[in-house]
Amino acid sequence: MNVFDKSIKDFFKMKFLLLSTLPFLLSFFILGAVFLYGGSEFLNMLLNPSSGNGIEQVDPNIHPIISYILTFALVKWVFVTFFYLFGTILIVLISVIIGVIVIGFFTPYIVKNIQEDSYPNYIRSQMELKEVIWLYAKTFLIFIFLIIVCIPLLLFPGVNLFIFHVPFYYLFHNLLLIDIGSNIEDLQRYKMIVEKEKKSFMISTLIFYVLSLIPIVGLFLQVFFVIFLTHLFFEKSIQISQANQG
Repeated sequence: MNVFDKSIKDFFKMKFLLLSTLPFLLSFFILGAVFLYGGSEFLNMLLNPSSGNGIEQVDPNIHPIISYILTFALVKWVFVTFFYLFGTILIVLISVIIGVIVIGFFTPYIVKNIQEDSYPNYIRSQMELKEVIWLYAKTFLIFIFLIIVCIPLLLFPGVNLFIFHVPFYYLFHNLLLIDIGSNIEDLQRYKMIVEKEKKSFMISTLIFYVLSLIPIVGLFLQVFFVIFLTHLFFEKSIQISQANQG
């Protein structure tokens, strides 16, 4: 039985199906509240003249051209459309990361169950806490650096449609691998497996990232992503060990 078949079989076990609802529910409530209240207040601040801070409050004496442009209803419509379009894209991207973080708390449980059911003879050697914290910290620092690098590229038409996926995919990919790998191998062997099987892991996480961009579906499948990558990690580790022995 291959990795995908094993993963599907495990995913449809009741304990994992129930677990799949958690990333969706938590992400829905957190982001729904932020976008509904925070987003509405921000938009009202920009568009409502009575707020004293809206776009209609631009001083015509200081900025006559901008003030004149903002009197057109079309300009307001474009601004509101852009605000909600960009906000929706950002909400989806953030929800992907929140989903990964939420399911990360349950990854040890998933890994343990899969190891006991499918790889009972495999001896796991987990990383030390300080090593895991360092991997997370390094990942988030690089993520922030990539965000900063990508911001100026938003000015370029075409490029701005996909450029922000680069840092978010980087974060998605690394959080999943750290969550899973730290519960299976020590730091040295983890780095060796991830480097040696980089292509397999990147193809898998790239497909999962694209699926995660589908609202609701991506959040519900977070558990499947962890199950699949756990099986893949075990299988690759076993293959490497057998190759070294041979």
